[in-house]
This record gives sequence, structure tokens and C-alpha cells, in this order.
Amino acid sequence: MSTEQYDADAYGQELARISHHQHEATDARFTVFQALAAGIGHEQADDTVAKLEAGAVAGAHTWISESSPPHKSEPRFEDG
Repeated sequence: MSTEQYDADAYGQELARISHHQHEATDARFTVFQALAAGIGHEQADDTVAKLEAGAVAGAHTWISESSPPHKSEPRFEDG
């Protein structure tokens, strides 16, 4: 098996994993929105879900920032 074939397989698996999580997130968002809307109304439910999503994005960005090498760092930084 060549390295190129392995990379293509890994990339395809990563895309499938991301797609799966995106579909689950859409389903979860709809479920949470319905539950909130029943108790607090559609406008407030939408605002609450948007804030929750913004927090998740900010958290992911923080994780990526903390896991990435600083700008102009030595190549050995990535190796730990």
C-alpha cells in the first residue's frame, strides 16, 4: 500500500467522520430548538441555540490555537 493511497483513505475517513458529526449536530440543534421553543418561544430559543453554537465554535478555536505551533516556531515544535 502506498503512502498516497493511505492518505487518501485517511482523508476520506476524516470527511465521513466530519459529515457524521455535522448531521448529528443538525439533529441535536433541531431537538434542542423544539424543546426550548415549547417553553420559552421561538425567538428566545433561536437566540439561546445560537449562543450555544457560538460557544462551541469559540471552544474549538481555543483548542486549535493552543494545539498549534506558534508562528515562526521551530519545525521540531510539532514533534513535541
